[in-house]
Amino acid sequence: MKTLREILFQKHQAVGPKLDALRKMVVASLAKPSRVNQPAVVDRRYQWTDFLFSLRWHLAGIGAAWVVIALLNLNLGRSTSLVSTMPATKIPPPQIILASLRENRKELLELMQPAESREVRPPKFVPGQPRSERPYASQAV
Repeated sequence: MKTLREILFQKHQAVGPKLDALRKMVVASLAKPSRVNQPAVVDRRYQWTDFLFSLRWHLAGIGAAWVVIALLNLNLGRSTSLVSTMPATKIPPPQIILASLRENRKELLELMQPAESREVRPPKFVPGQPRSERPYASQAV
């Protein structure tokens, strides 16, 4: 009885020479220098202009940002301070300003303290009982 390998070998035995001819043709074409693999002559001016045109929106955005920064810097030198715009009669004396600053600082310190430090309660004393003798929460209700 023939094995499966022998049956397949007999069936496809005629394809062997065709595959050998195809293999030789491919190897011969690889040995020849091909014009497709050679780099084409490149115009460098064309590449630089393409590169610069691809950046036009980015450069326009950065340029606009710099114009805004320059305008803000020009305006910054001419701005007036708040104290010079207020009349001298409305400015409170330094003692009142210092008192309000101290009061504001005290309020901030009170708000920043944790809640446990504000409420000082003595700890609850829980006597040590075995777990089996403790009442269940459902029984206490």
